[in-house]
Formats: sequence, C-alpha cells, structure tokens
Amino acid sequence: MQAVAIEATELQAKAGLHALLAQAFNYPDEKLVAALCGGEFLDALAQFADALGHPSLRKLITDCRKECTGKQTGSNATVLLDLERDYTRMFFASKPRLAYLFESVYREGKLMQDSTFQIARLYADAGLKLTEEFRLPPDHIAVELEFLSFLFFKEIEGAKNGAAGQVEYARELQALVINQHLRPFAQNIGERVAEHACTSFYRTVALVLKQCYA
Repeated sequence: MQAVAIEATELQAKAGLHALLAQAFNYPDEKLVAALCGGEFLDALAQFADALGHPSLRKLITDCRKECTGKQTGSNATVLLDLERDYTRMFFASKPRLAYLFESVYREGKLMQDSTFQIARLYADAGLKLTEEFRLPPDHIAVELEFLSFLFFKEIEGAKNGAAGQVEYARELQALVINQHLRPFAQNIGERVAEHACTSFYRTVALVLKQCYA
C-alpha cells in the first residue's frame, strides 16, 4: 500500500513538473509572470523537483525565486518584457539559432518533417485532437512536454479507477514520447538555453529540464 502511495506521488510530481516546464517554454505571458513574481511557479517547481529526487536543484530554484519575487511592486510588465526579449533572442532572432523549439528543426533541419507527424500521430492515438485555434506545430517542445504531463495524469486516473488497460497504454505512450522524441531533444534545449539565457528564469528552467533528461 505504501509503495502504491509513493508511486502515485511520483506520478503527480512528474505530471506537475512537465506542466510547469511546458508553460515555461511557451512564449511568456502575463499569467506566467504573475506566478513568477508571486512565487507560486517556482515554489511548485522546487516541490516537484524534490519529490523526484533532484534536491541539487533546490538552491538554484530558490535563488531564482528570490530574484523574481524581489522585484518592486508593479514591475510585472518589466519582467515580462525581459522574458520576451530573452525568449525571442534565443529562439527566433539569433542567427544561427541559439536553441531550437521544434523537434523537426533539431532533428531534420527544418519544420514539419517526419518527426512532426510521428508525434502528432501519438496525440491522435491518445484521443487528442488539435483544433484550428491551436497555432503551435505539434513538435514544439512545450506541446510535447504538456502531452507527457497529460499521459502521467491519464496513468494516475487509470490507477484510481482500476483501469489496468488505461494504465498500461499510458505507460506505453509515455515511453514512446520520452525515448523517441523528448530525449535527446529536451536535453539539447536544456544545455543550450542554460548556456545562452540572459535571465535567471530561463537558466533555471533549462537546468531543470536538462536534469530531468540527463
């Protein structure tokens, strides 16, 4: 019984951590900045990292939290602008790019290649459908991380409901996403963003991502 509880806690931490990383590697917005400056984002990141056996990340995340929450009241707009500049510089403006957000560009050198359609098929296999309003290519790192978070939650749901088939299939898809897509793609992004980021936030989340896929 204790082992089951521990496994459930680890799954919840994996799901939560990947959801936060997905938010971090999407284009920064006011919601992200509010959670950063309020401390909630980095508190949760530290909690999940601890639960997954990465205590070495605690000081890194704590230092980043102090910097983000130490800003003067009303400075959210400045923080957002700093993140937007850093994100744009690394992922869109640099020539050559300092880091690649899209798996197909990382693997095959340009957008919408085999890896794009492979990951999209996994979304369909899981019962997900990308709507017309969804503008990101399916192989964007944030989408892949969010999908993996979804699969961890599906495993948790299956275990609670005694649905062994759902648990088994969620684990099967998790393995495919991790082994065929996110690794070493996520490791590469983690390394490159940690090296080139100007903001402590992007350095921190990059090192967390790198540690997850070390």
